[in-house]
Amino acid sequence: MHELSIEAPSGTFRGTAEGGVRYFHSIPYSHIPSRFADAEKLGDQGIVDAREPQPDAVALTITTPEDACDAPVIVYIHGGRFESGTHEDPRAEGSANARAGIVEVQLGYRVGLAGLAKFPEDEYFRYRAIDDAQLGLEWIQRNIEAFGGDPTNVTLVGQSAGATIGLWLARRDHYRGAFRRLVALSPCYPREPFEARKATLRQFLKVPITRAGLDKLTDEQLAAGYAKFRKKFGFDMALGPYPLDPTQLADIPIVLGSTREEFANLGERFDRAPFPKAIGWYIAPKFGMRRERFSTWADLAGTKGIVGRLIGDGCIRRWVELVGHNVNTWMVEFVRDDNALHCQELRPLFGVTESPLTGWLQRLARTGEPGFEPYHPEHAVWRFNLDTGEATTTYGALDYVGQAFQED
Repeated sequence: MHELSIEAPSGTFRGTAEGGVRYFHSIPYSHIPSRFADAEKLGDQGIVDAREPQPDAVALTITTPEDACDAPVIVYIHGGRFESGTHEDPRAEGSANARAGIVEVQLGYRVGLAGLAKFPEDEYFRYRAIDDAQLGLEWIQRNIEAFGGDPTNVTLVGQSAGATIGLWLARRDHYRGAFRRLVALSPCYPREPFEARKATLRQFLKVPITRAGLDKLTDEQLAAGYAKFRKKFGFDMALGPYPLDPTQLADIPIVLGSTREEFANLGERFDRAPFPKAIGWYIAPKFGMRRERFSTWADLAGTKGIVGRLIGDGCIRRWVELVGHNVNTWMVEFVRDDNALHCQELRPLFGVTESPLTGWLQRLARTGEPGFEPYHPEHAVWRFNLDTGEATTTYGALDYVGQAFQED
């Protein structure tokens, strides 16, 4: 391993190189005056030591081929229920992409209340976590050419909460051309706005839900109060942008993905109990499904792990199916010989484990072509087996989800 420096418009960045790959860890891309303040653009950053990971920082990490020039760029936004996660997510580490001639950026943002609490003065469609990511994308546009990347060919990949951020950045009121296409894997949204939960949060934190109020609390007090708050929404996202409105999306290509079972593991104890269908029927409204629709949904979903399937469909796949109604979409369903669970596609997608899926993402980044049928008009779904690497096309695989959760 040897050290090197890159001169970019925002400063000089010191990194390391090994095996033909350059690494620049935890580069700050914004100035955050205080925990709940809006982030600000950075000026000249001077000399930045990017040789060591700082996973808790709000920052970005760049992995690039040593000889990169006008290379395609993949920007990855991590998940974590808007409560955890890091730009140093090892499941999406960029070495495999760099060895294939692609620049990868892992982009972090503020999680928890610092990123998602809404204050009276906030615009209804703005969230600090998403504004953080927006500033990160702007930093990439200014600087990535110095790292060998092509700022006009950026593929944004988000998973779970990161997919939710990606879709929000693709809204017409946010989209600024910083990426050409989006891969949104297992997005997740709360089923009601933050304002409907503010009184509950105040009950646990015992301060007004304002910047001044939350700034009075220590990190420990915030964490303890939030832990009680999130328990009230165990069948939902406690935080997150709201509402999902696919009609607001810009006209860019969007590849949507989900794992077939998503949260089957969370439903195991219920599915092992007597009468799991009865349990599912009883709790269905907690996931936004009317009970009179449960029986039809259950027949179409299959008998294997019915409560686990309800959790996955209610928390994830309903949103995937809803966004699919946009015309410029493609749909991927990840399966396994057993259960395909939430996040299991990440390591094969980024080449951390060997899989043809890595090559698919790299081709998408180079050419912009998904390589399979668009979702419309036949509701085509590219079904990829994470165990075997085999892919087939099926039709209408998520239609039963849309029918069960559709609004009246």
